[in-house]
Amino acid sequence: MKSNWILTIALALITTPFAAAAQARPAKQASQAAPDAPVLTGIHNGDAAELNDVLAVQPPVPIGPPDLLKAYEDAMASTAQGFNAQVSQILEAVQQKKITEEQGEYLCKEAYQLAMMQFQVLSGLHDMLADEVSQTPAAAQSANPAPAAGINGSDFHNAIHRVASSGGAI
Repeated sequence: MKSNWILTIALALITTPFAAAAQARPAKQASQAAPDAPVLTGIHNGDAAELNDVLAVQPPVPIGPPDLLKAYEDAMASTAQGFNAQVSQILEAVQQKKITEEQGEYLCKEAYQLAMMQFQVLSGLHDMLADEVSQTPAAAQSANPAPAAGINGSDFHNAIHRVASSGGAI
């Protein structure tokens, strides 16, 4: 019985920092205000409304590797936050005697295994992409070496080929 509570409390303590980090990120994103629509002058009212509608639509921006890395980090934090919420619900159900302690322990183990699998997959994807991103700039620099200047200052080298004499008459 005590081991169930110790397991539940340990899991809650482990996931709390991840949940707190996940809740702090949306607050930072919400503080960034969208840019105001441009002021349209010299245009008729009907045209201005149509242009405002067109200008209000933001074109989709392609997602790059840094955006994917951030998405993986957000998904990992969301996984931890979801696990924390599940354990809290299970703990509440056990305290209210809706389920037995054995059922609560089983559900906590299942939730933990699911969260760990999700976290490991996301962490692996994040690490692979981070490695790929870190290797990409080094490869780009070595792929375009600075051209070596020849005798006349250009890249063109005139090679002089000599034919070895075999000693025979031609």
